[in-house]
Amino acid sequence: MGRWACVLALALSVTPVGADASGGEVQVLSGTDAASAVTVRARPEVRIEDRTPGAKPPTGPRGPASTGQTFTDEVLLFLRDFSVPRAAAIDVGDSLVSTVRLSPEVGGTLVSVFVRQPVTYTVSRPSAIGDVRIELRGRSRPLTVVTGPRGQPRVTRPKQVGEGEIAVDAESLSYDQEANTLTARGGVTLKRGDTTLTADEVVYDRTRGIAEASGHVVLTDPQGTMEGDFAHLNLDDESGWFDNATADLQPSGYTVRGTRIEKQGGPLYSVARGVFTTCRCGGLEGPSWSIAGAQTDVKVQGWGLVQSATFRVKDVPVFWLPYLPFPAGTNRESGFLMPRLGYSNRRGFQYEQPFFWAISKSTDATVAVDVETAARVGLLGEYRYFLSRQAHGSFGGAYYNEQIRGTSQGTVTTTGEPANIPENRFVITGHHIQPFYWKSRFYLDLFAVSDDQLLREVDTFAISTRQDVTLRSTRFTTSQTGVIKSWSTGLARVETVYHQDLIDPQDLTLQKLPRVEAEHAKAFLDDHLVGGVSGETVDYQREDGYDGLRADFGPSLFLPFHLGRTLNGSLSGGLRETAYHLTDREQVAFVVPDDPNIARHFATAPQQPRLDTDRTQEVAEVRGRTGTEFDRVFDFRHLGLEKVKHTIEPEMRYFFVPAVGRPIFDTRLPACSTLAARGQRTQPGSNCDATLFSEGYLFDERDAVNQRNFFSYGVTSRLLGRGASTAEIAAREEEGVAGEEVGPSASGPVDPDILPQGLSANALPTFVGPPAPPGGAAPAVPAARELARASILHGYDVSRELVGASHQSDVDLGLRVTPLDYLGLSYNTTVSLADSVVRGLSVGGFVREPWWQATPGTRSFQSPSTLGISYRFIEKNVNQGVGPDSGDSRLLASNGVNELDGSLYLRLGDYLGFTYLSRYDLGTTPTTGPHFLERDYLLRIISRCNCWLVEAGLADKTNPDERLFRVQLTLVGLGSFGRSPQNRNYVGFNPLAGLGFRTPASSATGGLY
Repeated sequence: MGRWACVLALALSVTPVGADASGGEVQVLSGTDAASAVTVRARPEVRIEDRTPGAKPPTGPRGPASTGQTFTDEVLLFLRDFSVPRAAAIDVGDSLVSTVRLSPEVGGTLVSVFVRQPVTYTVSRPSAIGDVRIELRGRSRPLTVVTGPRGQPRVTRPKQVGEGEIAVDAESLSYDQEANTLTARGGVTLKRGDTTLTADEVVYDRTRGIAEASGHVVLTDPQGTMEGDFAHLNLDDESGWFDNATADLQPSGYTVRGTRIEKQGGPLYSVARGVFTTCRCGGLEGPSWSIAGAQTDVKVQGWGLVQSATFRVKDVPVFWLPYLPFPAGTNRESGFLMPRLGYSNRRGFQYEQPFFWAISKSTDATVAVDVETAARVGLLGEYRYFLSRQAHGSFGGAYYNEQIRGTSQGTVTTTGEPANIPENRFVITGHHIQPFYWKSRFYLDLFAVSDDQLLREVDTFAISTRQDVTLRSTRFTTSQTGVIKSWSTGLARVETVYHQDLIDPQDLTLQKLPRVEAEHAKAFLDDHLVGGVSGETVDYQREDGYDGLRADFGPSLFLPFHLGRTLNGSLSGGLRETAYHLTDREQVAFVVPDDPNIARHFATAPQQPRLDTDRTQEVAEVRGRTGTEFDRVFDFRHLGLEKVKHTIEPEMRYFFVPAVGRPIFDTRLPACSTLAARGQRTQPGSNCDATLFSEGYLFDERDAVNQRNFFSYGVTSRLLGRGASTAEIAAREEEGVAGEEVGPSASGPVDPDILPQGLSANALPTFVGPPAPPGGAAPAVPAARELARASILHGYDVSRELVGASHQSDVDLGLRVTPLDYLGLSYNTTVSLADSVVRGLSVGGFVREPWWQATPGTRSFQSPSTLGISYRFIEKNVNQGVGPDSGDSRLLASNGVNELDGSLYLRLGDYLGFTYLSRYDLGTTPTTGPHFLERDYLLRIISRCNCWLVEAGLADKTNPDERLFRVQLTLVGLGSFGRSPQNRNYVGFNPLAGLGFRTPASSATGGLY
């Protein structure tokens, strides 16, 4: 191993309820000998599933967990039964690894290691402290430094075998030694490196390096293919020309025809009487659209100019321009982007005109004007910079003036009243990260809005139709800045966090000004025992209500154990001392009105006793886990499988917390009639006819500690399958036994935007991945995938009653069936045995047509038909009566959930598609019955030549009550005109990525990332 050059780390330390306390620390070590290592801090008993195509599973209880090689761009590991609190990613300045991403999924965490080149890798088994190590080695030949002209050093890649040499194949060859000329006739093929020239006749002047080809001339290289009647080529400086030529250029997809296509000295090209298009209709049919010019001159990495340009539809001129300039660089260029159009019954006509500014190689910006004739006029902008792999960020903002809006009909607040919309509205966003002192990192995230309704009303920030729902229901925004220093066994962080509440009063929102935390772990007894210590101090502040300092400190121990191959588990425990010092002692209560039609809300409670200024709290915690696995393998030569494996995995967990005392109050407010008799002003539900509920010293989930003496136990049964290995295929062929033909398979990942809103990720099949590239060696043993899973989980608390007078918990049942990569079903429910009722239910299904696939090697904008449906149910007032101390039933009252979501994409042939998305509320309230929450309709028309498409859509929303129509015409290779029904936007605000949003990447948008 070479000397380690750098260390980068990412630590996730905020652990909400349900996440592993160990977090999910990632460390990347970059070596100088073409090797890198990625270490993920998990748990010693974590199970590793290698989902990388072609991965080799372990051969026994010892050795690596898996090995393999990948020709794709990522290594995928699934850490089962290990969870992280949220998705996170780290960008790495490494020759092999570009990004490491942790993604929480049902049943575990998906680790994605994105690589820059093909690699071989080895995954270790978890260490005693839970470290999973992935060692990667590059498979590419390295760059070398050689001496160039005048002794100047230059970096070169190793040449391929035969590169620089010319090989000629023909029916007849003749050589003129005096002229040093080679003449080849009849099916001539001339190869040099990646370039191949075929023709009827080729005359090659070896002295000047010039080849002249005639008759069915075809030149092929990685950049494209050119055909013509005659070609004059200088093989030394790669200049020359083609007569009566047609060129297919990659990767742009352009087809160029001209009487002469000439490459001049340097980066200069010219086309005489040229026609440009991305349409490839074939036969004698003219392209759907094209641009023709008398003369076109192009300078690569510069500009091009078309003289006497005409835009043509089916070879018929539509309009003419004397000159048409266009950027001809692969780099970003400044300029106006295509405008977007739309219409809404609430906002009128919408016109958005963006401008992209390529400031420098490392910075750019997008500015857009948004005009909505019946609502607002706005200006949006985003500035992005990439100073280095460790220092980068972006800042954006938007301003809207709503003077033309008029009344605010269609938008209501959480209380059901019409929203009060300000005239001037804004959004501020930003993200920055850079190295700091002592190998730490400084970070800054900004996200603030002018009012609570802006994200609900302005859809410019939504990236897709599906994500628009999440954005409009966002509860709060978060801005934070701080410094984090991490090392292999711990971290230290100082940060300030500011929340903007979009539902409850902002005066009651807690801010962390600042927050300081540190933690460190150390292994003992030859890594058989891990001890740790952690501490945190937070200064909580808000305008109204109790606030102040909270300090927290505690040691912990973790002991994993393995009893042979039959039993494994762990035991952990810790102590925690928490001290409070309040600067404001007034309590904050949850106000529950007697009238159910009045909204419940938070408010300060001067009617309740003030809290003590100083308080301490001691908490102990013990956790245990043990489990085993029984399995058996069967032959199963069906559905393209060779073997199936059935497992039975029982498990038991224990959680103990002693009794913790915190002040809990419920105060009955006087009747409104009593206040009226006293001559006082009455506000029903606020100062009378209501009950106040409060709990002191409750800042976050760390304070929400309740007594536990809880055993949970359950069993999971799984069915896994894999295809035949190379050895099994060879043995079968020797025996003369034919294998079953593999059935049709839906190719490509599932676009989450076409799935129903409530569909669980459990319903999606686990895709094995694409086949190995042509010429690549097939994996010795194909990767296994899960076909079915069933689980049951129950619990018992010794110290307290859970449901009514029973110490038993409800029963959780789960079922997941994904036998094929185009079919998936999931079912999860919680059942109360004591009350014989269903508390909650979630069921979903997903299917797409397996027999349709895009033609290999051709561009296609069509997708297979897809159907997804989900149903979610949560019992009304589900928490009322849970336990003897559940409090006033009005406090725990809830409307429940009874919602049906669906999505459909219907492929109507190869050139027409229809999408339908909906959310339907089956519940009833005193004012509403069953009704649609969302409906989206989208029609997609694709040209037969796959060079243009039209998308038209109608969205029907509630709160705000709006019908929005959008249409977009896309000319492939030129850009789009109009507004996409799928909400693809030019300005992608980075803080929204924390909510699960993605920024679209498209070369047509000037290189946004």
